[in-house]
Amino acid sequence: MAKLWPLMCLAVVAAACGDSKPHSAAAIRACLSDRLPRSAYDRVVATSEEGVVSLNYFRRGEETAVSIFPGESDAVEAKAAEARLGDAHDQRIRNVLVNGGGAIETAVRACAE
Repeated sequence: MAKLWPLMCLAVVAAACGDSKPHSAAAIRACLSDRLPRSAYDRVVATSEEGVVSLNYFRRGEETAVSIFPGESDAVEAKAAEARLGDAHDQRIRNVLVNGGGAIETAVRACAE
C-alpha cells in the first residue's frame, strides 16, 4: 500500500485539474442550449468557417458573439490578431472567444471552462 501512495496522490491531483482538452463546438452548443433560457435571446445565428464555429446571439438590438476554435492556441492567435487591429474586446476562455456580456457570456464561461 505504501508503494501505491504516490500514484494515488497523482491520480487525485490529475482529477482535480479537470479535462485539459478543449470542448468541441457541439458540446458547447449543447451546454448553452441547456443553460440559456429561451428568453435570454431573440435569435441565434450559427456559422462555420475554416473550423471555427461562430454563434451570434441577438437580443433587443444587442449582440453577443461566441467563436469556438478547434484548439486553445487557435483562440490565442485570433485574439492576438484582433489586438493588432485594435479590436481586442473579446474574452478568451480556453478555445472560445466571447464578446457581449450578460447571461449569455456567463453561460459561455460555464460551458467552456
